[in-house]
Amino acid sequence: MKTINNFNENGIRKIFLSFLFMLSSLVLFGQQQSYVYHSGEIEVSGYTNNYNWKMKTDSVECNALITLQNRQLKAINNLNFTVPVQKLSSPNTYMDRIAHRTLKSYPFDKIYFRYVTSEIQPWDDKDQYLVKATGNLSIAGVTQAINMDLIATVIKDGTITFSGTHKLKLSTYQVVPKKTLMGTLNTSDDVTVNFVVGVKPLMLSSASDR
Repeated sequence: MKTINNFNENGIRKIFLSFLFMLSSLVLFGQQQSYVYHSGEIEVSGYTNNYNWKMKTDSVECNALITLQNRQLKAINNLNFTVPVQKLSSPNTYMDRIAHRTLKSYPFDKIYFRYVTSEIQPWDDKDQYLVKATGNLSIAGVTQAINMDLIATVIKDGTITFSGTHKLKLSTYQVVPKKTLMGTLNTSDDVTVNFVVGVKPLMLSSASDR
């Protein structure tokens, strides 16, 4: 009986030590985790010959695979954004309808960004990083490869925010700006996208939903 008890104790000790080794390895070498959208805002702006316009939405779909090591950002393995076109809005509902038609919300009801690769560099703050990302941006059914600089911030509660600005021309995506008010109001081909998107680990998201 004593031999059996010793065997059980040794077995439990080995399992416990193996668990500690595995846990320390994850901390040392980094662990890839799944992240989902937490909060944020996308802003699309441009100008006409009479005034500047701006549309916003917080209806964003986002998922990511990210590797952290000791709370330091080591790798972005995947990062995808999706924005429903008709969720972009402003105080001017008339101009919103024109913008949605211009962006061909039917049948292309969403704007997509699909991550390809990136370089990560330390930024001003110890918890911030400059992410020089490349990916594919799809608007109105047309996909173009783009380069985009992001500022990633690792927050103590486990969330990560990505912020940045991207300038584009609608004509690159075969989008023709509409003329309105009997042709007197012309919209520029140049558009600026500003965004702040926060993601949190899938495990934390699932726990908070319970």
